[in-house]
This record gives sequence, C-alpha cells and structure tokens, in this order.
Amino acid sequence: MTQRIATTAAMFSVLGAAALVLTGCASEPASPQAQATSAQADAPQGQPRGQVPACADGQLNFNAEPITNSAGTTLGFKLNYWVVGASGACSLTGYPGVTAVTGGPQVDAVRKPRGALSGGLPQGQDTPPTVVLDRDHGAQAVVETTVIARQSAACPTYTEFLTTPPNTTDTRKVSVTAQGCEYAVYPVYSWSR
Repeated sequence: MTQRIATTAAMFSVLGAAALVLTGCASEPASPQAQATSAQADAPQGQPRGQVPACADGQLNFNAEPITNSAGTTLGFKLNYWVVGASGACSLTGYPGVTAVTGGPQVDAVRKPRGALSGGLPQGQDTPPTVVLDRDHGAQAVVETTVIARQSAACPTYTEFLTTPPNTTDTRKVSVTAQGCEYAVYPVYSWSR
C-alpha cells in the first residue's frame, strides 16, 4: 500500500509540473531575455529581429504648425509626422530636410543638434534617437527662425516649406507662415498623437 501511495504521489507531482509548464504559470515574471525573445518573434518578416523598419516613401502623412511666443510672434514651427492609416510601424532617425520656398529666396534650414526652442537633443548628447511611429505615436521636429527685432523688417515671410522626413526621399510642401532670413532644424523626437 505504501508503494502504491508513493507511485500515485509521484505521478501527481509529474502531472502538476507538466500542467504548470503547459499553462505558462510561474511565480515570477518572465526574464528580460524571455521578453526580448518574445518581442523578437513578433518582428515583421524580413526585418532584423528587435528592430522596426525605416519609414518608406508614402508611408507617412505630415503637416506643420506654428510655434508662437506669448506676444503672438511666430518663432518657428513643428513638423508632425505620422503613419498612414493601417500602415505598419516604422522608424525615423535624424534630421528632416527643410527648405523655405514661397515668399522669398529659397533657403535651406541648417541642421543643428539643439537650439533656443523646444526640441533638439539634450546637452551632451549628439546622436539623434530612433523614433518608432505607429497608430498612436508619431514624430515631431522643430524648425526655428533666426528673426531678431533689428532685422525682422528685412526678412521675408514664407508661407510654404518643402520638407523630407529623415532617411526618405518623400518631399512635400507644408503650409505655415514664418518670417525669417535663416532657419535651423533639430532632430525628430517622439510624439504621442
């Protein structure tokens, strides 16, 4: 009888352990390595595991919105980038191309890591981050004008700018009014839509 109880107890012990393994029950959360392996398994086919593909031409919508100070003076504008409809997640890294085209002579924005307005990289950091865009998250970049009081009358007022998201060739016009003789553009950063 003792042997039968021991055999039955061993069988329940093995079955219980198997049930825990099959149902995924555990007393501790999955390790970071297990979570990374799971995330890598969900990566799009044909892409390096753990990475989101770069945004492709035609995969993004974009527009511009002015940045004004408390007196209502336009100091620059934000470029907003987001994925088109059901398009999958993609990533942007670096600086958009920006050219002032309507309102004065054509002027290319100079790429700078940081400036006076919000946007740009923190002090001590010079490598732009990679920003992942999906249905709920986009990317923004700040474009700053160099207008100062003494030269404002001499600087033209532009109403359209050509912009190209980082690492793409998808150039489009955006409408925003900004007076300036020179412009600076800062790297893209994450934006919750």
